[in-house]
Amino acid sequence: MNKAFIIALLSLACATRAQAQEVYNMVLENATKVVNSPSTNFTQTRIAQFKRTTLLYIKSKAFETMPKVTTQFLDTQAYWLSEFLTLFFDQIVKDKKNRDDQERKARILMFMEASLLNPLFHDKDEETTLSYIKEGSEITPFSLDTNWELAYQYAKEHLK
Repeated sequence: MNKAFIIALLSLACATRAQAQEVYNMVLENATKVVNSPSTNFTQTRIAQFKRTTLLYIKSKAFETMPKVTTQFLDTQAYWLSEFLTLFFDQIVKDKKNRDDQERKARILMFMEASLLNPLFHDKDEETTLSYIKEGSEITPFSLDTNWELAYQYAKEHLK
């Protein structure tokens, strides 16, 4: 009975690890599906395009600059990117109902600051990294070169 329990526990641990290694691919796949779907609205498409562009940038830049790119690194960035965007849009929707325009703009700027102050690669190619900020009309005005875990922590701390 103990042997069966240990085998079951190991199987569960392996399955959990395999799922954890799929975060990057899952987020990228979902974003790609949304971008390519003719039935998604403009806002959904723009958010998904930002996710897709960011994830492809992170993977490309990681392989270009890091001696060893782990699945955990990519999964962690994908997870926190999703969490950051969810937090951002939750706050913006709440702010629209509960805050005046000045306070709402301040919150948006704080999220932008969270992205800008927490670079992942310290990439000097601002034309690429700041492309979603420089356009001025993006609903995701963030740097591609962001450590999304640190940006999320920064935003959470400044929302208190």
